[in-house]
Amino acid sequence: MTLARDVTCLSEPFDLAVIGGGITGIQVAREAAGRGLRTVLLERNDFGAGTSAATSKLIHGGIRYLENRQFQVVRESLRERRILALGAPHLVEQRRFVMPAWRWSTPPTALLGAGVGLYSLLGFDSNRSAPDSLRIPLPRWLSRRQVLSAVPWIDPDGLQGGFAYHDTLNVHPERLLLAYARSAAADGAQLFNHMEVTGFIRDGSTVRGVTARDGLTGISYEVSAAAVVNAAGPWLDLVLRPSGAATKMSLLRSKGVHLLTPPVGGHSQVTDTVFARTRNGRHVIVTPWQHMSFIGPTDTAMAQHPDDLAASPEDVEQILGTVNDTMAPNARRMRADDVIDTTVGIRPLLVPDAGDPEGDDPDSQEAAADTYTASRGHEIYDHSSHGAGNLWSIGGGKWTTGRATAVAMVDRLLASSALGAAPQLPMSDSGFRSDRAPVWGAFDWAKDAEPFLREAVQIGAELGLDPAVRLHLARLYGTDYHRIFDLVRDRPDLAARVSMRAGRHDISAQVVHGIDAEGARTLADLLDRRLVIGTLGPVLAEEIRAVALVAGPLWGWDAARIDHEAVREDERRRARRMTWQPVPA
Repeated sequence: MTLARDVTCLSEPFDLAVIGGGITGIQVAREAAGRGLRTVLLERNDFGAGTSAATSKLIHGGIRYLENRQFQVVRESLRERRILALGAPHLVEQRRFVMPAWRWSTPPTALLGAGVGLYSLLGFDSNRSAPDSLRIPLPRWLSRRQVLSAVPWIDPDGLQGGFAYHDTLNVHPERLLLAYARSAAADGAQLFNHMEVTGFIRDGSTVRGVTARDGLTGISYEVSAAAVVNAAGPWLDLVLRPSGAATKMSLLRSKGVHLLTPPVGGHSQVTDTVFARTRNGRHVIVTPWQHMSFIGPTDTAMAQHPDDLAASPEDVEQILGTVNDTMAPNARRMRADDVIDTTVGIRPLLVPDAGDPEGDDPDSQEAAADTYTASRGHEIYDHSSHGAGNLWSIGGGKWTTGRATAVAMVDRLLASSALGAAPQLPMSDSGFRSDRAPVWGAFDWAKDAEPFLREAVQIGAELGLDPAVRLHLARLYGTDYHRIFDLVRDRPDLAARVSMRAGRHDISAQVVHGIDAEGARTLADLLDRRLVIGTLGPVLAEEIRAVALVAGPLWGWDAARIDHEAVREDERRRARRMTWQPVPA
């Protein structure tokens, strides 16, 4: 099933219109369509272009949330961690975490151990139906010597040892989100990227759909829908303005920045993710990823418009300072010029509204200003009491729990009167079980991916693609690797690599597939979310042009337009780097 962008269907009535193409909106569309609702999703940029592509690359329970007694959030997250991993075994890996414990650690070592034990207990069902490759081992204590052997760069002063536990690596969040999008499309949902919702269609106090403007053509549409779900994440309150709807909660936007660097301390052999906290209370997560280190996140409140989001030199220095504070005295300190690239997203956190009587409590107001301790749970708002019936908004939540949020939202929708004669089936009676359904491209539910990956590498040998490229394609696309191979068989020129730099395995056939099957409409869509090259650091001008030369003709661009768009994309990427990159002396 392709992400075809057929605007003629927008004249048809829908049961549900979803605003926002991040992980929450995509999961709502998948859940609703799977249960038989005529569903349309409208995203003003590209699928997953916002916060959903700027994660820590982890599907996790949130062990640190235990400090704030968010037990329900942790339990839900651990349950969903299992479901996501079993549904997409080719796109995830189980990863050992090391949590060092020093004499001065806060919380102290004994309490850290209790937290790790509770974390494991809350994930009691983690291994149910799991193949060997996806099983979660029990946590254990590591001696001081074992911690220093596993993480040679860690500060040994006062080190008592550490705790080892496991979470799941979301290897390519952009690709996993697209797999969910294509699953939704396969169940009948119509998904539109580059389609901005500009207002609401109303019948008195009832919302009857939305107005939208095509960002590619400028054409406006009226989309009729019995119900509307606002899943715009950090833009939630801005989307609501035309409706006049309100909530009893306020949205607190927290900026999360991550750095991509060479391996910390120069130790490329480190395979464990390190969760370390400094003496000043800040924590840092250092994850080995694609032969580099992925470090972060920041967690700072931001007052500016979410469209103005950018990493800053201060963000970079904060992360580097935190990781440096965890390093051994003889380890090489990280510097700003070590940073290969940054990712930045916004967490849409929920806090009591200052204008609501319930929000007058000083403790609540203090919590509202503290993004670190704010809840990562989700909230569903029914705006009927604010003069906007059949309109719901989803606030908060996180990548890992997107499916659970979607189930709660669709259950709520089906229990309402909004859909009239539309199918109103609970998940258990609809024949659709999102908690047991593999994502698009998955080799199978709850199966070890390795045999299938080995088969893919063997099958593609006659195509002139080296084994690293064949494995790359199988991991990214799952069963869809056959489509990439078929493109190369029909057009051997599509076997050409987009980049000749080491570690870059994308080929031209992926560009064609990204447009024809995955709804890519711009060079940024391709570079950052259909291919992998845009996530590995700066993309060279010649690499951008290589992609544009393949994509341009498929979009109807002539030679002049190809040159223009390639230059413009290069300039956009350079400008983004200038917000944080140190100025050369």
